[in-house]
Amino acid sequence: MNKKILSLLTSVAIISSVASFGVQAKSVNAKGDIASKLEAGGVIPAGNYTLNRGVKVTKPISAEGVVIDASACPKGTIAIVARANISGITINNAKRQGISVQNCSGITIKNCKVTKAQFAGIEAKDNVSNVTFENCESDYNFDNANGGEDADGFGIKNGAKNITLKNCVAIGNSDDGYDTYTAGSNITFLGCRAQNNGSGKNGDGNGFKLGPCLYKNQDGGLVTVKNCTALNNKGVGFLRNHNKVAPVQSGNIASGNKGGDFKWDYTPRK
Repeated sequence: MNKKILSLLTSVAIISSVASFGVQAKSVNAKGDIASKLEAGGVIPAGNYTLNRGVKVTKPISAEGVVIDASACPKGTIAIVARANISGITINNAKRQGISVQNCSGITIKNCKVTKAQFAGIEAKDNVSNVTFENCESDYNFDNANGGEDADGFGIKNGAKNITLKNCVAIGNSDDGYDTYTAGSNITFLGCRAQNNGSGKNGDGNGFKLGPCLYKNQDGGLVTVKNCTALNNKGVGFLRNHNKVAPVQSGNIASGNKGGDFKWDYTPRK
């Protein structure tokens, strides 16, 4: 009887050990090639990952709890070029932009965060349209090469139009919190916050730069900003900035901005 019990206990121990090893192996594999997971789309398991090359996301991704360190990418690499919905992802230490929405229409970037990118943390560019950024955050981005002149929290660039930012946050970026200098038209900010931007010696440090929306032959574009907050930025809290089209604005709060809290008047470019 004792031998049978001993044999049974030994078998159980072996099975338990194998099962435990199998679970560990599965966990390690789940955190393997994050680039391939991003390209495949779908649900990505929560965890800490390392990215060593830029990727194009063309299929929707749900990535709640996924934290990516992009510092291993080559110099000048955009971590994610997005052409599909993305939710829940955090990207740290991108060698250029963290998330760049390009060549698409009708997508949503939600609950995403970028920190310490070397250009604008999150951007929409190149004629994309009908894009929504919701509950996204872009903080402490800094471009060392230009003394902090170009690293905004959010950049709306190169004709991007019909872009909505809802409840987004931009903190401590070397240039502006939100920059629409070369945006298209119909850019909308709802309930967004810009705080402590302008950490670079060459950074303008505006909270919300609402124009001039210059792109090709366009000279001004409609920007709407409602219920937003600008606090303690180096430049102006809310700056119209040479935009020939008067912004639609209401319910905004600004305080402690060194360049002034509100500048809604049109200023011609020199």
